[in-house]
Amino acid sequence: MNLRITLVIAFLSFTATLHAERISLVGATVINPADGKVLPNATVTINGDKIERVAIGKQDAAALGKQISCPGKFILPGYIDTHVHFFQSADLFTRPDGTDLNAVRPYKDEVAWIKSHLDDVFARYIRCGITSVVDVGGPMWNFEVRKKANATAKAPRVAVAGPLISSVSREKLDLGDPPIVKIDTPDQARDFVRKLAEQKPDLVKIWYIVDKDHPVESFRPIVRATIEESHAHKTRVAVHATELETARAAVEVAQLAALVAEKGNTNAVTDAGVAALLAAAAAKGAAYNVRVNVQALEDRSKGQSLARDAEQLAKRAGELADRTSSIVERALSS
Repeated sequence: MNLRITLVIAFLSFTATLHAERISLVGATVINPADGKVLPNATVTINGDKIERVAIGKQDAAALGKQISCPGKFILPGYIDTHVHFFQSADLFTRPDGTDLNAVRPYKDEVAWIKSHLDDVFARYIRCGITSVVDVGGPMWNFEVRKKANATAKAPRVAVAGPLISSVSREKLDLGDPPIVKIDTPDQARDFVRKLAEQKPDLVKIWYIVDKDHPVESFRPIVRATIEESHAHKTRVAVHATELETARAAVEVAQLAALVAEKGNTNAVTDAGVAALLAAAAAKGAAYNVRVNVQALEDRSKGQSLARDAEQLAKRAGELADRTSSIVERALSS
């Protein structure tokens, strides 16, 4: 049995062109992810750009306005894909920095194909019930993708970052508009964020790579400058951080946050609380990635040791976050 998903958001867009006409979707199954309820034979009444009511069973036809029959269909909020990269197609040729198949299909041809098929990409998202996507890093032409999506009826809402700010570069992905930009100094980071700000990004993305050639401490001033400059432009920041060293750095941040909450300016106590929560989330995320990556190691004992270290760091960061939160709550209640 083929089940077609009818998305509320599509009808909301439709009603905007009908000057606030009341429309009712009759006979569908409504799924509410917020409370897990499934409502069979439901009627969803939309008045303008608002859902006026959701009811089960037979309704007064006079109050429904224009009716659209929806038996066998499902109505639910549009899904959100929070991590996409429009410059990647997910086929074999899209990451020559990982597996270089330029001899089979030149990477420039791959990118040209991606650009020429954006309408199909947008439509596939809608067909899958995805009404919002977040591109968390790519070339500057990402901003053209957002512009095109905004001008396309059958497209999701698109939020984008520009090129990833990183401690490393990926030359094989650079066709003159690199998706990853290596930043060497805090001033360079600030200048690049200002360049991004001209395009009004929805977020700025940091690709925090830590290895023997790029120790965590060496990139931290650049991260700090990137975040400060982004926040000065009222822009969110996302950080890709997956290594064990990242978890250790997160614990350090959580320790500092707890200290600030205890000893620092009382006006900054909530800032310390937020910092501790973010640090705990970063440590837990890094621990997850360590655990999944060590599964590929041949030395099982080494992998188990690394996973234990990561989990202990995540636990410590969580304890510090809880401690800081208690301090914040006491400060707010006094």
